[in-house]
Amino acid sequence: MSTTTDHLIEAADGVSLAVAGENIEGADVKSMPVSANGLSSELLEELAALAAEKVRLGGLRLMGEGGLLPELAQHLMQAALEAEMDVHLAAEAGRAGGRGSRSGGNMRNGYRAKKVMTEVGTVTVQVPRDRLGTFTPRLLPKYARRTGALDEMVLSLTAKGLTSGEIVAHLAEVYGMTTTKETVSTITDKALESMAEWRTRPLDAVYPVVFIDAIHVRIRDGHVANRPVYVAIAVTADGYREILGLWAGDGGEGAKYWQTVLTEIKNRGVRDVLMLVCDCEDGRVPHGAVA
Repeated sequence: MSTTTDHLIEAADGVSLAVAGENIEGADVKSMPVSANGLSSELLEELAALAAEKVRLGGLRLMGEGGLLPELAQHLMQAALEAEMDVHLAAEAGRAGGRGSRSGGNMRNGYRAKKVMTEVGTVTVQVPRDRLGTFTPRLLPKYARRTGALDEMVLSLTAKGLTSGEIVAHLAEVYGMTTTKETVSTITDKALESMAEWRTRPLDAVYPVVFIDAIHVRIRDGHVANRPVYVAIAVTADGYREILGLWAGDGGEGAKYWQTVLTEIKNRGVRDVLMLVCDCEDGRVPHGAVA
């Protein structure tokens, strides 16, 4: 078997391949599969060896303080921030005609430490700064102290019925993350704002078919009780399904509340429904709500 003296690594169809260069004497170079995130088999093997060494030394900790994943997250986030700064400076250099501040361009101007809560734990990164102060990283926007994935985790725990205090305790125990009930409330309040925008969004003027029904679910509002949730689902003129809205009522399902639901749908822009499908017990629905 011939030996390789020089080679390049290129990715093709999800596989890292050694491409022969001018100084290569042979082509017997082993291909290295990569993961969906571009991690080569060599890197994965190194991580596996590191994990095995941690186990031998007393135990492997993945998340929280001293965990392996927060350390990896810190290095990856730092590298991403540096890459963003390089792209930003290159773009401004092209516009200004030079990198240095004397030529009207921009340049690096040190770092500022920033503690960020991620889904694997709290990490501290050094956010690069530029001389003109025009750099705004997309990875960590200005004033951002947590990642979007952490917000999704908090919302998921909230949806499962955990209180703010229980979520704070869970994040501290599992991820070594120090947070407060106020932070949890801020995350959930933003979700409520988005939900309010969705609930009041304008609707199409015409829907070929609208399905209405009510389902009874257990809702915690001071105490847990079965409450009806009124649902309106439409089929658009393009053939797509669209949830027009969800409304939580009190007591049992009734025509009076359906009148309120259909009136709201009309006020949001609906002018005609060709077919309204329901399973009302008396075979009737409120008239005049949707023309």
